[in-house]
Amino acid sequence: MNATLRCCYAYRSGPVWEAICVDLDIATFGDSLDEVKASLAACIDMHLEDVDALPAADRQRLLRRSPWYVRAKLVLLTLLSGLRGNAHRALRFTFWR
Repeated sequence: MNATLRCCYAYRSGPVWEAICVDLDIATFGDSLDEVKASLAACIDMHLEDVDALPAADRQRLLRRSPWYVRAKLVLLTLLSGLRGNAHRALRFTFWR
């Protein structure tokens, strides 16, 4: 599978961090930002390895994006967090996978 830039978001939800790759609709959570980023990277790698092992006809079904309303929520959450000056609560980042 070719390496592609993956759009991801992380945000604090109470005492835990949540992270989601909107390009693949994969999410994870953890106690710190570094933990969720590492966990999400591992999940992305495992997912893409599994998808790569499938017949071509089945791949597209598992390479789907998050629904538009999830992507819109994350963009707004990140924007509002930055405008409020608490960018440490929500951010956008990318992975090459």
